Amino acid sequence: MIFFSFLALLVSLVLNFFIIRFSRRLKYFGVDEVDTGPQKFHHRPTPRIGGLSIFVSFMIMSILLYIKFSNMEFVYLLIASIPAFLGGILEDITKKVSAKKRLLATMFSGLLGVILLKSAIFWIDIPFYGVLKLNYWLAIILTIVGIAGVSNAVNIIDGYNGLVSVVSIIIFSGLFFVSFKVHDVFLMNTCIVMISAILGFFIWNYPYGFIFLGDGGAYFIGFIIAEISVLLVNRHPQVSVWFPLLLVIYPVFETLFSIYRKKFVRGHSPGVPDGLHLHMLIYKRIVKFMISKDNSNYLIYRNSVTSPFLWLLTSLSFFPALFFWKSNILLIIFILIFVFIYIWLYKSIVCFKVSRWFFLKEKN
Repeated sequence: MIFFSFLALLVSLVLNFFIIRFSRRLKYFGVDEVDTGPQKFHHRPTPRIGGLSIFVSFMIMSILLYIKFSNMEFVYLLIASIPAFLGGILEDITKKVSAKKRLLATMFSGLLGVILLKSAIFWIDIPFYGVLKLNYWLAIILTIVGIAGVSNAVNIIDGYNGLVSVVSIIIFSGLFFVSFKVHDVFLMNTCIVMISAILGFFIWNYPYGFIFLGDGGAYFIGFIIAEISVLLVNRHPQVSVWFPLLLVIYPVFETLFSIYRKKFVRGHSPGVPDGLHLHMLIYKRIVKFMISKDNSNYLIYRNSVTSPFLWLLTSLSFFPALFFWKSNILLIIFILIFVFIYIWLYKSIVCFKVSRWFFLKEKN
């Protein structure tokens, strides 16, 4: 496992180096110009195909792991992830793939996951009620929609240097921990390969933002998180179905809250980008007050200071999930606690009622 982890890190690290090195030649091939939209917060043209390095690293490791363990699941998971990755990377390169087409691509990946890995969520444990068994086809549909939802949720929180990288590493670490507890070698290896491949990207992305993850990387990471979650719960009934939901509650609730805010509060289409996601508000209403200077060095510093706030928020769901991965009632309680904290924090920032302890002293 250590060998595959190191190799995944090395492949990702080297591939990102070459993408950055030749980024000037990629001017019209997956490069973000400066501030080209409401969700852009960088000061120089930057390659946004960092997800390519993670996918290629995962692909190589999947083939090597298949050779070592003779387990086709490594190959099946790779195949299932391709539509989600392609939908995102084509958008990174062409900027012409609609949100609807990318959603369909992630749903197709979910369908392939159900078919190839023969796994879906067929029951839900409800405290004080018992096990709610789902109709077969309803379970398949809900699984596909859930996988697509998590894939898109990870993409939605991708806005600042290191944000998705660390949040996803935290989530994969939780999935690895429970996979280890239930002795699932396939899931353990998959998690550790993903952590290493993402780390290879993170080294170049944080704090200076030499390369961005892009839609391809975000959709791919989100799909693998969702598929591992489904497999873990399906194969090991002792793992609560609420465990992976608590792990991914930050990106998932960010998405649900954004849909509610856009559709019912502002009267806009949920698919229209805006600058009111939690991570954007932290940047605009907390970090900008912490670091008010506008030269390029301070812009980079602002970008990088934003992410740790969300890393801390993610840890609020990570640790309870690890301690109580078998307990339905406790996991649900912590999900509700997280939702309360998120809404309180969001409202406090919007109303300029953030406590002073959020602010750091500005550097001279």
